[in-house]
Amino acid sequence: MTLLVFLLMGMSLIVLQTSVLPMVGIWTGGLDLLVPMVLFFGLQLRLRDGLPAVLFIGLAVDSLSGAPPGYYVTAYFWIWALVYWLIGFLQVAGTFMLPLAMAGAVLVENLVLVAIPVLLGKEAPALRQALETVVWQAAWTMLIGPLMVAGLSVLQRRLAHYQRQAQARRAVRE
Repeated sequence: MTLLVFLLMGMSLIVLQTSVLPMVGIWTGGLDLLVPMVLFFGLQLRLRDGLPAVLFIGLAVDSLSGAPPGYYVTAYFWIWALVYWLIGFLQVAGTFMLPLAMAGAVLVENLVLVAIPVLLGKEAPALRQALETVVWQAAWTMLIGPLMVAGLSVLQRRLAHYQRQAQARRAVRE
């Protein structure tokens, strides 16, 4: 149930990011709204829930965005895997570490973006333009990302509470 809610929320963010926000004049596509969600999946969800969610959302964004095939699946998988690995020995969800993890996630996403054309034998994007994009995305993600992760954490706690209440009601009826 919780995973389904997060997947629906991810699909809503995909529609917002690929269809609605580009029509707004100030949106330049500089911020990937799904990076904080992928980071949350690595921080809060178990392996059996987080990995399928990341792959599903990555495939959905790949099919709707027009990016090189496999870009978002690859980027989101590596972001999720690194966060999932880091929480083994770092307190990433802390107040100070979370914005740094967000900036690192943006860096990983952009490294994948640069690596795909290089691996395909095409020309890589200009370094200055790529650096400006990374700085812009990292700044916005460091500001908005922790708020999104906090909101997703509250949603997860409320969903767990509602699930426990529903189970208790079913147990009383039986």
